[in-house]
Amino acid sequence: MLLVILSGMILIVLSADYFTNGIEWLGKALGLNASAVGTLMAALGTALPETLVPVIALVSGAGGAAAVGLGAILGAPFMLATLGFLVLGVSLGWPGWRGRPRTARPEAVARDLSFFLAVFGAALLGTWLPQPVKAYWAGGLVVAYLVFARTVLRSGRQSPAETPTTALHLTRQVPPPLWVVVGQVAMALAGLVVGAHYFVTALEVWARQSGWSGFLLSVILTPVATELPEVLNSVIWIRRGADALALGNVTGAMAFQASLVPALGMWLTPWRLNPLEGAVGVLALAAALFVYLSVRRRGLSPRDLVCAGAFYFLFVGVAVAGVR
Repeated sequence: MLLVILSGMILIVLSADYFTNGIEWLGKALGLNASAVGTLMAALGTALPETLVPVIALVSGAGGAAAVGLGAILGAPFMLATLGFLVLGVSLGWPGWRGRPRTARPEAVARDLSFFLAVFGAALLGTWLPQPVKAYWAGGLVVAYLVFARTVLRSGRQSPAETPTTALHLTRQVPPPLWVVVGQVAMALAGLVVGAHYFVTALEVWARQSGWSGFLLSVILTPVATELPEVLNSVIWIRRGADALALGNVTGAMAFQASLVPALGMWLTPWRLNPLEGAVGVLALAAALFVYLSVRRRGLSPRDLVCAGAFYFLFVGVAVAGVR
């Protein structure tokens, strides 16, 4: 079991390095700035592993599938808004990395978070809607994301695309051929999915042997594993001084997880959240609101990003105490 966990982790780390390198060059080829590349391209790619968890759980219809599916749907944005920001804050404030020029745009972070707050809040409100209305409500979430993506793409073409500082791993030709760039991104994305699958599977087996409930497993443990691609990508980008890509990767994934994935939940489940499930969503909103207000008042502060992690540990402590 330990060997499977370590193998999955190693594959995720290696794939993340190739993915970040390839996605930078793909953004350059498409003429998009770093903020748009991180918010859309990187976020959509690395959101696939954790999106597969609730989809497979809900479609399978196995016992406890609804609890696992809802836990994964709510746990992904919760983890990104708490532990994801915590890792970003630690990385931004890391000794030796702090003196580098910062490229992140606070207005882009505020834009992504304002969308997350509005749409994820609407998704949580959907639990009180009549059942026939929920399908249309879910459709509204999908439309909202499409409008958001169009806005990001437009803004991403208004400023010149940055040239990556590192050559493409699969070739030293500058600029690299587009087919090689796409091939590296696809290969790395496949590695992220496979690595996350084995990592999550091994953790689930271990957790069930330890007596964890399906919902707590899917909220506390599974998102930590499946969100590793976003987190590792962001750490790699911060180390290279590409803060806009790093922040956009996390906030863009939050936008995706707040709209398209809850829409699937409304279509595939009754979407009636119990108090514990609702608490996960509310804490995710609270953490995102805290960071949003901090960005609007003081700009990007590593300390404020680290403080957002307190919401995760607050829930874990309360949940574990409740189980016992």
